[in-house]
Amino acid sequence: MTVVAESKAAGHSLARTLAALLGAPLAAFAVGAGLVAFLPVSPEVAYLIGFHVMVPLWVALACALPLLRNGRVAWGVCLALTGPVAVALVFRRLG
Repeated sequence: MTVVAESKAAGHSLARTLAALLGAPLAAFAVGAGLVAFLPVSPEVAYLIGFHVMVPLWVALACALPLLRNGRVAWGVCLALTGPVAVALVFRRLG
């Protein structure tokens, strides 16, 4: 069996793996930064909440993204989490 055939037989996908390795930490960081920016509490408490949400979210995404149907769906989950938070942070910075 070739490497490609073994990879397909095991159900591995490079896109899903890259989503887990690159997309999961970026999405988790974006959610954590959004919590820090938008929570109506003191900055110290907002940082604690943002950090303590970011780490488990990162781990959960890193575990769940490789199990999704294909790479497009995995990257879509990352974009669905990162996109709205990034837009909100940009609008907050501009206005």
